[in-house]
Amino acid sequence: MTDLPVHPLAASFSVRLEKPSPSDKRADRERLVEALALSLGEALPVDIPLGILREMPRFLRERDFSLSPAVVFAGGRGVVASLEGAHLYGAALDIGSTNMAASLFDLVEGRRVGEMERENPQTAEGLDVLTRMHAAMGGAGGRLHRLLVEGINGLLLDLCLQHGIAPSDLYALTIAGNTIMTHFLLDLPVENIPLEPYIPAAHQIGFLSPRETGIAMCPHGTVYVFPNVGSYVGGDVIAGILSSGLYKEETPSLLVDVGTNAEIVLGTREWLMVGAGAAGPALESGISEVGMRAVEGAVYAVEIDRESLAVRVRTIGGGTPRGICGSGMIELVAELFDAGIIDGQGRFTFRAEEAGVVRGSDGSRAFIIPAPGGSDLAVKAADIENFLLSKAAMFTFLQVMVQSVGLEFRDVEKLYVSGAFGTGINADKAARIGMIPDKDRSAFVVMGNSSLKGAEMLLLNRFLLADIGHICRMLTYKEMNTDGDFMRLLPGALFIPHTDPGVLKG
Repeated sequence: MTDLPVHPLAASFSVRLEKPSPSDKRADRERLVEALALSLGEALPVDIPLGILREMPRFLRERDFSLSPAVVFAGGRGVVASLEGAHLYGAALDIGSTNMAASLFDLVEGRRVGEMERENPQTAEGLDVLTRMHAAMGGAGGRLHRLLVEGINGLLLDLCLQHGIAPSDLYALTIAGNTIMTHFLLDLPVENIPLEPYIPAAHQIGFLSPRETGIAMCPHGTVYVFPNVGSYVGGDVIAGILSSGLYKEETPSLLVDVGTNAEIVLGTREWLMVGAGAAGPALESGISEVGMRAVEGAVYAVEIDRESLAVRVRTIGGGTPRGICGSGMIELVAELFDAGIIDGQGRFTFRAEEAGVVRGSDGSRAFIIPAPGGSDLAVKAADIENFLLSKAAMFTFLQVMVQSVGLEFRDVEKLYVSGAFGTGINADKAARIGMIPDKDRSAFVVMGNSSLKGAEMLLLNRFLLADIGHICRMLTYKEMNTDGDFMRLLPGALFIPHTDPGVLKG
């Protein structure tokens, strides 16, 4: 993102006020508000917090009525966040169930300063959100809230310190997360989310003050929380739609975001349908002993020689393999199948046994990936079985979504991939095992963290608030896991690539 911000959520304005005189007895506050209205060039009410108002008379006279106040934008209002905004920064934050990612921006230059990611500290209370919700319903909600806020503050502090920036110079923060993470962040009750009819405490959150959220930044800054449209369609999905531009497409396109859960959006500029369900466990670090996040040491690419069955892997950072991330698991299963090490049902073959690439591991047979200088990685039969469940659910979600509106995969122009699924994915190998439709590779747009990108876009252009409202109004939700067609079609997708390969064609 290199373009200059169009209208960031925080900006500094140099103004020179007319000095008071016998013929001009306007108060200091009204004098500044009128000057800022002229600088803004738009009819936007401007507020000045009481704490800043108390400092203003002395400040104005010390500066001879020339100043450069920082103004933050909170919906339809501007708020003077400081009387001198020389250092103006903002941050975008994606709160995932497993990981949190933040990016830091110089809002004057519209320049990304840095990025940082770390584990969501709530994982100490449960790897999945259902476990955490049950804990909250048992009285642990306050602790989960504190863990998350402390984790966010630690992440933002370290990111700022890494670049020599004071957290008090953070004037704007945009936050995207799923519905449950948003509720934990704001200490909202979650007990009605997992129970029919699945009602969150709030859909629209909007702008909050840092004091309300507990975020350590400029105390008069602004915090925007992306809205959700349902219990399982949160602000991360809205941010992903925004960053992909799917809501502006002339022809049908798909957005696939897979992390702990899977969210799929299908639509055009005329309509949007979203579905969500559990399809991502095999792409997460907690599913097996060798699973890990896409960090240094994670295997992200795999090649197996068809003759010798020798394994070559590439890791993030180029060092010794420590585990396998989501994209690595996709490549591994594709290579195992193409090399004849597993059959169409994911079972180890006689060839694999004969070649000695499979051996017992803790009472279970496993494919061994050598790790010179470290511990060999053992991919167990159960790991492959779990992966095939996820890949089958993933493809069936796509199939049901597309068919439910009378379309086929050939009618879909683009397929945006995001989340753990979209981090370094090899679309060719994912299609070969039947995880995604077998479309021309130019149709795939790999986005990485689309939720974070959407939060960044809003941070740099407040007029995208109108687009966010438009997206929310366009969305229709489709429940996936209880859909009759999903249960009927799922068994066929458990096979590699599929019991009916024709359905893969796009």
